[in-house]
Amino acid sequence: MKFLLIVVFCKLGFSLAQEESYLDRYEGGEESAANDRAAADGGGDRGDRGDVSTSTPPMPVGKLFDVDRWEVYDILDLDSVSTEETEEGIRVHFRFNFHNTVEKHIPELCYMTLENITIFNSYLLDKQCLEEFESVSPQCRGFRCNIVRYFLEHGAQIYLDVMNAPSLKEGLEVVNREILAAFEKLDMCTCGRQFFKAAFKCAPYCQANALYDLLTEANSILSYYRFAWNIDVKSFSKVFDRLLAGFCEESSHGMCINSIVNGLEKMLDLVNTTMEEYEDYDDGNRDFQKRQEKRCDALFGPIRAWTKDDSDLDYFDFEGEEQIEFVLNKTAAVSKAFYCKRSCRNDESRTAMYPCCLRKMLEDKKLFDSIAKAGESLYKVTPPIDLDEMNFWAYAGYLYQFKEELQKRANWTVPARIRDAVMRTVHAAKYCDGNNILKCTN
Repeated sequence: MKFLLIVVFCKLGFSLAQEESYLDRYEGGEESAANDRAAADGGGDRGDRGDVSTSTPPMPVGKLFDVDRWEVYDILDLDSVSTEETEEGIRVHFRFNFHNTVEKHIPELCYMTLENITIFNSYLLDKQCLEEFESVSPQCRGFRCNIVRYFLEHGAQIYLDVMNAPSLKEGLEVVNREILAAFEKLDMCTCGRQFFKAAFKCAPYCQANALYDLLTEANSILSYYRFAWNIDVKSFSKVFDRLLAGFCEESSHGMCINSIVNGLEKMLDLVNTTMEEYEDYDDGNRDFQKRQEKRCDALFGPIRAWTKDDSDLDYFDFEGEEQIEFVLNKTAAVSKAFYCKRSCRNDESRTAMYPCCLRKMLEDKKLFDSIAKAGESLYKVTPPIDLDEMNFWAYAGYLYQFKEELQKRANWTVPARIRDAVMRTVHAAKYCDGNNILKCTN
């Protein structure tokens, strides 16, 4: 959601602006695509691949996230025989091993019913899962099949388009376009909500064989069931459903998710301006910096809010709740500096980041109650997941040794002060003082 990305983008822009060799480290001579493919297809060891990655032309979004060209070849099949000519041009696919792993489950997801399921043909689903999936409305029963087919058909091309985007903003435009297309084609706002409700109910009973396919570790199956049987699945389901319902709310841009992405695009303009001018800001005297921090078209103010107390986690000897609260107080200060600057209340960069549909989501107390319950259950279930290698006596010894700590963890709830700090971070506009309150836009 956008409020968290304010902090992320501020930190990202601050870090990149400070790194003088940010672009230089990706420069190098060019190698042919054939050499890239040879390395990605097994020509040489991992070290050879590293040599190829530093000498190939960089992809702007890929280089920002340290995704080298050989990593793209690991995922996508870019050989001439792997492309498909469509009305939209050449469309690429995932590599055969990944594509085949997903595709082999399509018959089960698309054609299995309660009438034809047997112990021999059920690899992912059992009868309880099928009952949940077939309990959705008749027009939505094909969703579980459609979403997998859509992923196989469009997923590889989306990934490549994002990695090849000339800038973060254009990469975000690709994501925006594809998300909206998927929402419309799959009827996500109706069938998607029904499907995911059924999927969460099914989660404790779903067979975990697919995890073994992906991870090739038997312990992953044990970890999955230990997790699924003890986590608060109902709260996670409520969180997902309420978020999806919020994204589907009508707005001036179509759906709320359109408005949110539009705000993120405006935020990226601020990030780019900040990165371009950060060196001047950093070299200027304090009077010059103060003038820069008042600007609405850059993020110098929020950056100052993060750095002005000169606090760093590395210099403090605390952990757990104190550490979480410390970080959240800093992120809340960043959000306040962004949303609550009086001179920027009517600036497009602020109004675009606070559509009324988003405010409605942020004021949904049931949503955040469910988030708190889901977080608490996740915190409590973490230790048992890490005990896969223990036998009965080793496990009993662990329980005896850490009895008090485990009991304390089992009784833990989200403290009110941490929840308050979270809300001041994610919904800072609500906490602005006096005349600085930011109004939402339709």
